Amino acid sequence: MKKLATLLSFVVAMDAFACRFNVRDVGFVDLGSEKYRLLIFVPDGTPAAEMDSLKSIAYATYLESNVKAEVLSANAAAKNELASFLPADLKQAQAVLISADGKRSLPVSLAVEGKPLSVSAWDGLESVFDSPRRNAVVSKVYEHYGVILIVEGKNADENLRIRKMADMVVASITSKMNMLEKEIREPPVVEVISAKEFASEKAFMWSLGITEVAETPQVAVLYGRGRIIGPVLRDARLDEQALTAIVKTIGLNCECGLDRKWMQGTMIPQKWDEEVQKRFADQLGFDPESPAIRIEMSQILSKGGKGDGANRQTPIGGTLDDLLMGYREGTLNLAKSEPALTQPETPKTTALKANTPSPTETEPRAGFSFFGWMMMAGVPILVAGGVIILLGRKRDS
Repeated sequence: MKKLATLLSFVVAMDAFACRFNVRDVGFVDLGSEKYRLLIFVPDGTPAAEMDSLKSIAYATYLESNVKAEVLSANAAAKNELASFLPADLKQAQAVLISADGKRSLPVSLAVEGKPLSVSAWDGLESVFDSPRRNAVVSKVYEHYGVILIVEGKNADENLRIRKMADMVVASITSKMNMLEKEIREPPVVEVISAKEFASEKAFMWSLGITEVAETPQVAVLYGRGRIIGPVLRDARLDEQALTAIVKTIGLNCECGLDRKWMQGTMIPQKWDEEVQKRFADQLGFDPESPAIRIEMSQILSKGGKGDGANRQTPIGGTLDDLLMGYREGTLNLAKSEPALTQPETPKTTALKANTPSPTETEPRAGFSFFGWMMMAGVPILVAGGVIILLGRKRDS
């Protein structure tokens, strides 16, 4: 009987094991993200000792981070694919930060008048992931369900309206957090980058795809290990429905069929040292750096993509429009409740709604669930176990 109980416990444990992660959890694990590149260009003829010093500083600065640094002479850079990033007039060391996809770049100042390069370079390189507001925001991203980050615009009335809307979304999500399949302790929060703070947060804003203070606010949603989920919302795309749909995806079970790029959004430049890793391993209940965890998550996520087999399904939300079209309370695994308060409609939003297709019900998932497959495999195992136990008892008697 003990053997039978053990077999049953194993089958049940396997199902629980497969469903123990949510999108926020996935956001803490690096499943092969491309790193940022920090190119340090120096004029031809720069002494070898100075180049070695820059290499040492860069190595120490970006150790245990998602930034990879290189030191290149102007002549060496001009002969390879990095030539397009080489500053036109290179009279002193200059750095350029390149996005993970290689499509965007940001100048990073290294030299400061009156200071030796060996001193000023430290501050310049650290500015990539060290600034006052950024540090405060990222610490809350790590600790909470997620952060709705509002980058204020020039229009004060719009800044106030979007802040109120974000607060309403947070209140709505918070009221339903006890219905999530996996508990998340701290609710989402709203953080604001004012127009006055924008200049000192240039690298942070650039990593989110925000390059200037616009007329109206811009909103990014951050989760997990400093990842941005979905697009930056601005202008006509910034409404309560879109913001709510994006924020709710963070609490989804990782087997929900959501498009993988929503679960592995681009990380901002950051350090992730051993101390931080251990702290969040305790909080999450698993080690985000464990190879076994990475393999497990990769296998779970691979089931949600398009492919052959009865247990495959079409990913939800390849784009924001797809997410909104497929959005419904059941899809997000939250119990139905009273409708959230909405902003008063204006002629502009009425016109937009008239041209927007109504959300459609998603088709039922074809094939068996993971639990169904496990039960199909588990029943024969239990039967076989019972037969073995009976035969063993007869032999003993």
